[in-house]
Amino acid sequence: MGSKGWLCVTLVGLLAVASLGLLFLPSAAAGGPVAHGTSNSVTLPGTTLVAAPPSGAKGADDITRLAVDGLDSGRGLVWTAYQNGVNPDGTPGSPGGPTQSTVAGYDSITGSLVRTINVTGKIDGLTADHDLVRLIATVNEDVHSALEIIDPETGSVTSYRYSPNPAVSGNGGTDSIAVQGDRIYLVHSNPNDTTQATGYLVHLHPATLTAQLTPVFFDNSWATNAVTGAPVRLGLTDPDTNFLMPWSGERFAGSLATIGQADGQIVLASHLHGTPHLKVLTLTDNKSGNVPPIDGFTVATSDEGTLYVVDAKAGMIQALDTSGWAKGTVFVGEPSDNGNPLIGVLNLQTGAITSLGNHFVSPKGLLFVPAGHPDDQDHPSGDAHEGVEPIGTGGPTSILGRIV
Repeated sequence: MGSKGWLCVTLVGLLAVASLGLLFLPSAAAGGPVAHGTSNSVTLPGTTLVAAPPSGAKGADDITRLAVDGLDSGRGLVWTAYQNGVNPDGTPGSPGGPTQSTVAGYDSITGSLVRTINVTGKIDGLTADHDLVRLIATVNEDVHSALEIIDPETGSVTSYRYSPNPAVSGNGGTDSIAVQGDRIYLVHSNPNDTTQATGYLVHLHPATLTAQLTPVFFDNSWATNAVTGAPVRLGLTDPDTNFLMPWSGERFAGSLATIGQADGQIVLASHLHGTPHLKVLTLTDNKSGNVPPIDGFTVATSDEGTLYVVDAKAGMIQALDTSGWAKGTVFVGEPSDNGNPLIGVLNLQTGAITSLGNHFVSPKGLLFVPAGHPDDQDHPSGDAHEGVEPIGTGGPTSILGRIV
């Protein structure tokens, strides 16, 4: 073969190798990772942070992060709630069984158990209020629901009753929690029909231990299709998870994302200080015709960090390294409800979920913590059910959701 022919073959080969390499490079647009595996599925490297629940606990669900001066030398703790088989109405799941959930705090590096706190009822939502250094939980998603304020240092739990009661004709409660500045948002779960509120803004009255609920929007509100731009009437039947999108993001920055788990949709509400503007994104995953039952949602707020995943049925918490993933990547989780448990990456432009190669029995809560975050200023962006970005301008400072 002549030198020119050899050169052409070489150039063709180099171009082919380069093209293949591009398939595995991180993509800011898609939020793609460096591949660790095959071209069909990429896998995040990671370790097991928590291998088993505390004695007597089971059924971990939500996850959050909060540093407390009096615990673990003030380092940021990973907190999760074990539901212990309690029914969604707060009754024992078996005769003589437990009626309390267990909140557990773990060292985020070693996984050592630092604190456990018992809370009456089945905890469905758990998040951190970093400004007031407290945990907030909701119990009993179907009926007999309440809001619990937890002091993680002392272990004291203060219960707030709702006004009005979110139950209608014996059905309805509260689930996921999102905190934005001085505002607390709750999901209204188990509705009787689509005329009911999807979520509430909460105003706490400590003198009467009352949590006043104001609807944000409704299960049958009008929204804009986030892909086509067409108007659409919502018909949510299963509001479950909410999350406040980081202000540093591009699409839907600062919006309240609410997931209709059985509906396979995410409603994104902006202009929360006035009349919310709603957009709805319909989800698809790796199974044709499947309605993805999303139960975990978080956003990478840095190009490097740790994605914590609660594997509920395995009783474990995994810590995955997200180095090489673009800031703004949206991670979602599907539990084993429809036989397709996965952690994936959500495309906010199309609603498509790309599954990762990591294996989970039934993933639930997700939490992203950026690398190099100082523990003495612990504000982890991207909790599965929290938003910690500043509320910004657009409304006067209030005391909504605050105990003063």
